[in-house]
Parts: sequence; C-alpha cells; structure tokens
Amino acid sequence: MGLLVALGGLGFVPGTRPAALGGAQSASPRSDQSAPVVIKSESNVVLVDVIATDKKGNYISDLEQIDFRVFDDDVEQSISAFAREVDTPQIPRDRRYTVLFFDDSTMDPKLQMGAREQAGKFVESTASPHDLMAVVNFADALKIGQNFTADGELLKRAISSVKVSVLPTDQAGGHGRRLIDEMEPSLDQTEADYSARSPLPAIAQVAQSLRALPGRKTLILFSAGFSLTPERQSELTATLDALNRVNIAVYPVDVRGLGNTVASNTNCMDARHMDDACLNRQNLSGMPDSGSTNEQVLYSLAKGTGGFEIVNSNDFLQSLEKVAKETNEYYNLGYSPPNQTHDGSYHKITVKVDRPGAALRYRSGYFDEKSPDLLKGKAEGKVLEERAASHQAGEIPVSLRAPYFYIEPGVARVNLALSIPGSAIDFEKQNGLLHSDVDVLGIAYRDNGSIAARFSDTVKLDYQKKDVKDFAKSSFDYQNTFRIAPGSYTLTLVLSTGGEKFGKYVLPLVVEPFNGNGLSLAGPALGEKFLPVSQLTTGMQAALVEGRKPLAFKGMVLVPSTNYRFAKSAKPVVYLEVYDPLLKTPEPPRVGVMFKIIDRKTNQQIYSSKTIVVNEYSQPGNPQVPVGFNLPIDELRAGDYRLEIRGGDGKGNISAVRTADFSIE
Repeated sequence: MGLLVALGGLGFVPGTRPAALGGAQSASPRSDQSAPVVIKSESNVVLVDVIATDKKGNYISDLEQIDFRVFDDDVEQSISAFAREVDTPQIPRDRRYTVLFFDDSTMDPKLQMGAREQAGKFVESTASPHDLMAVVNFADALKIGQNFTADGELLKRAISSVKVSVLPTDQAGGHGRRLIDEMEPSLDQTEADYSARSPLPAIAQVAQSLRALPGRKTLILFSAGFSLTPERQSELTATLDALNRVNIAVYPVDVRGLGNTVASNTNCMDARHMDDACLNRQNLSGMPDSGSTNEQVLYSLAKGTGGFEIVNSNDFLQSLEKVAKETNEYYNLGYSPPNQTHDGSYHKITVKVDRPGAALRYRSGYFDEKSPDLLKGKAEGKVLEERAASHQAGEIPVSLRAPYFYIEPGVARVNLALSIPGSAIDFEKQNGLLHSDVDVLGIAYRDNGSIAARFSDTVKLDYQKKDVKDFAKSSFDYQNTFRIAPGSYTLTLVLSTGGEKFGKYVLPLVVEPFNGNGLSLAGPALGEKFLPVSQLTTGMQAALVEGRKPLAFKGMVLVPSTNYRFAKSAKPVVYLEVYDPLLKTPEPPRVGVMFKIIDRKTNQQIYSSKTIVVNEYSQPGNPQVPVGFNLPIDELRAGDYRLEIRGGDGKGNISAVRTADFSIE
C-alpha cells in the first residue's frame, strides 16, 4: 500500500502566533499588474509605502504630504496619514525584519557557496539590535535555518552551516536536490501549513508566517532564477498577493552574476560601481531583455512588491547594503477607501507627486479582504437565516461533509465541502455573460439554540452561453473553513442559487475535546481527487493565502469528497492529522497509525492494516503531522463500510478512535 505523508508547518515569529486571515477566496490581479497591499479591515485604512527618486535615481527626502496625490480605482482620495521612516528619530524605532531566503533548488554548489558568502558579509555590515534577520533554505522543501535574531554570529552560522549538494540542478526550476546538513528549525506552531514543493509557494508560506509582524518587511531572495511557465503564473499571482497582504518587499539577487557574466541591456554590470540611479532604473524600466527567461519571475517579484532586482555582479555587498538603506527611505501614506464591502475585490492604487522628474515605486493595489460572514446584515443573508431556522426542507439536493482538525488546544477547524447539481443554478444575462450569485450560509447551533459559529459567502459565476450547458451536466463544488470550540452542535447549511429554490443540509457535528497534552488524531477526510501544490489554480492558491487550510500531504492537496461514495475502480485517499507532544522532545518516540475497515451491515472486520510510521515525515519540533494513505477498496464488494483509525507511540500512548462511513458502488 502506498503511503502519502506531508511535513508540518512553518512559523518563526519570535514569541508570537500569526493570526489567521479568514474569509473565502478573493479575486486576484491580472498578471501584468503589480500585486496589492493589504487592507486592514478593522481600521478601514489602506497604507501605501512609497519610495521616491529623482532622475539620477537618488532618493528624494524632502517631500511633504501636500506633494502627494492618491487615487483608488482612479478616484482621488484624501490622505489621512503621512509619515517618513527616517523623520522620527525621537521615537523608539520599531524592529525591522529581514528574511534571507536561499533558493538552493536553482543553484549549483558554486553559486550556493558564493551567495552564502555574500550574505555573511551583509550580516556583518548590517546586523543591529533593531534589525532582526532570519535564514530560510529551500531545496525540495522549506526549512528554517535561523529564527529572527539580532545575533550576527548565529546568523552567519546558519548561513554557512548548510552543506551544498553535488547533484546536478535544472536552472529553469529543477527541484531534485536535498540539503544534506540542515539546522533544525525552532518552531512553536500547532497548525501545520501546506508543504511547499517549489520556490513560489515556499515564499508565500514564509509570508503567511509573518502576518503578525507590523510594518514593512524585507525578503532578500538568493536564486539563479526560473522561467515564468503557464503553470507558474497562478503561483506567481498568489505569491505576490501573499507578500503584499503582509507588506513584504522582495529584493531578488540573481546569483548567476557570481562568477558568471549574464548579458543585459543595463549599465549595472558591477555592484562596486552601482549607484542609486542604476538600482532604481532596474525596477522602474521594463523587464531587461537579457535573452534568459530565468529572470522573469525574479523581476516580477521585485516589481510587484516595490523592491528592486540585483543582477550581474561578482560582489553584491554594496547592493545588499542598498537594500538595508532603503528601509529608511520610504514614505508611508494612508487613506480611508470609499464604499468598502469586504467582498475580496481588487482595487487599483495610483500615487502621483507634484515634483518634476520624480519617479515613484509602490504597490499598485489592494484586496478589500473578504469577510468570513459576508452576508451578515444583508437582505440575502436574512432570507437564508430564516430558512435555516425553519423546519422547511430545501428543494435542491446537497451533498456535504464537514471533518474537523485541531488548530490549538480548545480550537478546531472545520473543513466543509459541499456540492449540488450544476443544473440547479439559475443564470441571467449580465454584461454579455450568463451570471449567477450562489449565496451560502452555515450556522453551528448549540443544544440550547444559540449560535456557536457561522459563516456566509457569495460565489459569483459567469459563463458564456455555450458553456452553461456543460456546467449543468456537472456539479457546483464549494469549500470553506470555520473555527469552533469542542462540543456538540447541529450544523445547518443553506444556499440559494439565483432563483426561488434553495438547498438545505442539517447534520450533527461533534468536536471531541483537545488539550494538546496527549496523542490525538483529527479527521479523517476522504477523497479521490488531488493536485500537486505547484499546479493549484489561482483561486485555490488565494484560498491558501487567506488561511483556508488545505488538506495537504507530501506536496499534494486533497480535494475532499462530499459524499464518500466511491466506484470500485476508484483509488480514494484518507487524510488525517496526528498530534503527539512527544514529537517535540529531543528523542521523540516512534509514532504510527493503524486502520480497520468494518462492514456496517454485519459489523464484521474486513481489513486490518499494518502500522504506518509517521516519524520520518514529521518536522523537528512540530508535534503535528498531516498524513495521507490509500484506502484499499479494490477487493471490497459493493456495500457500506466504516473506517476506524487509531494512533499509538513507543511510550505506550494510544489515541481515541476516529471513524468515517463510506460506500462502494
């Protein structure tokens, strides 16, 4: 039987736990647009960092609020906040955060050594009590070399302690190598992130981990670059979204300049002679026509986040010091945007300055972050609330499953998946397309009728007339997550599909207690469809960025089934999460899971598995391990079955049994 297992999560914010970003998927900017800056919905203020330079590329430091004009979707706004980082010496400066990200998946050993040598020199010249740095390594998986620290010796040790691989690499983005000697990360995060298997999702994962940190942050990316293939386009869009939601500027270092000369149409051939004008032209001009496609993504990351790319040099130290200097050179503008609906829509930002010859760098938009309860207080939401509270059944058939997983002691995450027939959705003409709004409301009621948790959402569908017939023959599938405390509830889901008909599904939801002190299992979820993380659609990537936790294992994301009914020829996968606090100890015990298949009609055991050991797939210091394994149904007869799963470790600890009913057709 094949064993599919994923690593645990990433988290290196000192003394904090990143807050989750709720809500369903949001729109993404077009690929030719810069990515958005995050909007803080609780304060309803958009903050925009702006760097201004003159014709020679030198920083302009004497602009005032009256010199700037800000536009939201081409409508001028009143600037309500204005500051310049360097102008507040009398105020204790906030700590600044820089991540040194080594993309070893694209570098040969010589380039890896050169990049780390330059990074070590950069640490020596810039480390200070107010400038905290972290070291992150990516080969075929993401590893933390050093959490944020101001200790230059620790940072240099982490930079130099990774032994490079001698295996060949594909500079267009090959990921066949592994780090040989990795420093164990210091993690303190219960909820595991998805397992990043290519550089862009890995960068997005780092961004997620920095959600709790205030202010502008810097990520210096050491890479040999990789081309912008069609498969990577959605990754790039979602990664730019992730970076700008938490205000991270990316400064890519094209390490191919270390010992190599790459043709370029710029005059910035040597960082020792690189001036402000040179560095800023690289970002403000178009993509360099270098003849190499590997630079495309690096350039896009810089352009989309307000950074600049460092290229074509045998000595990058001066350029890196320029990055550190730039953290003092930006203006911070704030304004209250008009007509906020918190529907996840993208809004373009334009900044102008009344100074001849001035050039500006800034992020060009923001997402009005989608509310996790979008319909609350709206007429559509009130109609669904009435239907949820009534005893009236819906006319539209709904398939639904709601497995849960633990986030932390006392908090669970419900991963809801539902589907309805595509033919149940009514469309009407709108702007030359056939359009429908599918409104969804979910409420978890306590036994006394009070509400323990709720979410609501609107999914907008637009199709050409010729495509609606095909859609009607398929299903409308929907996923969302919400948090809830352990307890017994009644989960009621109601949806409308553009017409008078509605769908309704009611099921009991029992979330077992979890205190984090003992061996526990969460789940399971079953499905037969899954995608590599690197091939996720833009919408799914946006969901990852917003904190809608996917069911990921070994670089794959499971699309959960909504009815747990499988054809005999299917190859379903079981996903669950194992939690054992002993995995955090210096010598963790052997941890494994076993499962049985029971015939529900006869209550007889049909199958018993061998122990599936999960230790080799766990991440040091992380007690939580996402696990996936194949469900062997090829020898089962058609009928109804129950899956029973139990965990155990070498210290004699045994988990409670987790179950799921399924059927073979």
